[in-house]
Amino acid sequence: RKKIIEVLPDVDCVGLSVMTSQIASALELSKIIKDFNQNIKIIWGGFHPTFFSKQVTSHNLVDVAVLHEGEATMLELVKEFRGENKEADLNKIKGIAFVDKNGKFIATNRRGFVKFDDLPLPNWDIMPEEILYNLEIVPTYTSRGCPHRCTFCVNAITQNLWRWRVPEKVLKDLEIISKKPYFKDKPVRFWDENFFVNILRAKQIIKGIIDRNINIKWETTIRANYLNKRMVDDSMMTQMKKSGCYLLSFGAESGSDRILKKLEKGISRQEIIDSSIQCIRHNIIPQYSFMVGLPGEVRKDINQTISLIDVLVRLSPKIQILGPQAFRPYPGSKLYEDCLASGWQEPKSLEEWAKVMQDQLNYLSPRQFPWLKNPSLVESLEAYARFGAMPIKSALGSTIKANKMIKLGFILLCKLRWKFKFFVWPFEYYLAQKYVTKFKE
Repeated sequence: RKKIIEVLPDVDCVGLSVMTSQIASALELSKIIKDFNQNIKIIWGGFHPTFFSKQVTSHNLVDVAVLHEGEATMLELVKEFRGENKEADLNKIKGIAFVDKNGKFIATNRRGFVKFDDLPLPNWDIMPEEILYNLEIVPTYTSRGCPHRCTFCVNAITQNLWRWRVPEKVLKDLEIISKKPYFKDKPVRFWDENFFVNILRAKQIIKGIIDRNINIKWETTIRANYLNKRMVDDSMMTQMKKSGCYLLSFGAESGSDRILKKLEKGISRQEIIDSSIQCIRHNIIPQYSFMVGLPGEVRKDINQTISLIDVLVRLSPKIQILGPQAFRPYPGSKLYEDCLASGWQEPKSLEEWAKVMQDQLNYLSPRQFPWLKNPSLVESLEAYARFGAMPIKSALGSTIKANKMIKLGFILLCKLRWKFKFFVWPFEYYLAQKYVTKFKE
């Protein structure tokens, strides 16, 4: 609070990027700012303000919501609130929502997608060095959006087209990163939703890293069905490894082909297995994320996800499993409509969202989903997979802070449950959840 207040005297407006899980913190921060100076304009952007613009702008702590992408929109808002453009009017700024002086909700025309290649490269030097030195992984982007339309994904909801940086700019960015002292020996993460959409571009970037001797380790996302002879073949994987690629993240989502079809993933269970074999062959870590608790999913589908995790883990101890996380409904998606049709009631205010998230460690509770017959299974399965399916060394290395003996005891219980696939009455999961919550406090 003290550090925030110290910088506020010279501030005209403050922008916060807010996901649903960050609402409680965003409200707290917004209140600190407004208590200091009611005239400071507070702008919320991100997915939650985009999906719930009326709910967000009706709150007395929020002046404006930026909808969808915000680079150009935020620049115009800053100029407006700094008084650099006296004739500007909020109604003329595209891509925002607000409540006018008469209490009327206004959503202006949507702003088109920015051409990603036109955006400047990150200027790391304006960031506080202590933050950069503390980063464990260097985040950067080579593209934005995705051409695929999975029924649960925000890209399908926002109609986010795939846009890219040309290889030369990507390589320049990597050269800058590789020379920064605060990034020394740190891996780089291409946080693209889909790095390999254009295989020729990807090959040019990889070749450029090798030819220019850019000394980095890097990881990124890829689809399981991209690893084949037509796209990412063994020859390309060899070059990827040579250029410093050490990990590839896959959105596996489910071990059930029926659910994968419902999600319109365009991949199969066998393609997930094949992708892991190809990664292991080239000594690249494959990382797979899963989810459970979707509308229309039955126990057989969940069992197939559990069995696929077992198949993957047996292939190599290097394989990483994320989840299965409880399904999170995104407004506007096909699956969201299924949720509403099943009787789900979404929170009606920011305070309600904040309470739900705080009570459930920043997740929506599956217990709120009326279509689930066994919410405790959906709720606890991620922990049992994380600590029960994976090797003990990996489980002990978890970032969750807890007494080592308590953590070991929990891991052993998880391993027993996972071995016998006995997930009823997950008492130790709820005890651990309360322990972690108390530890955080």
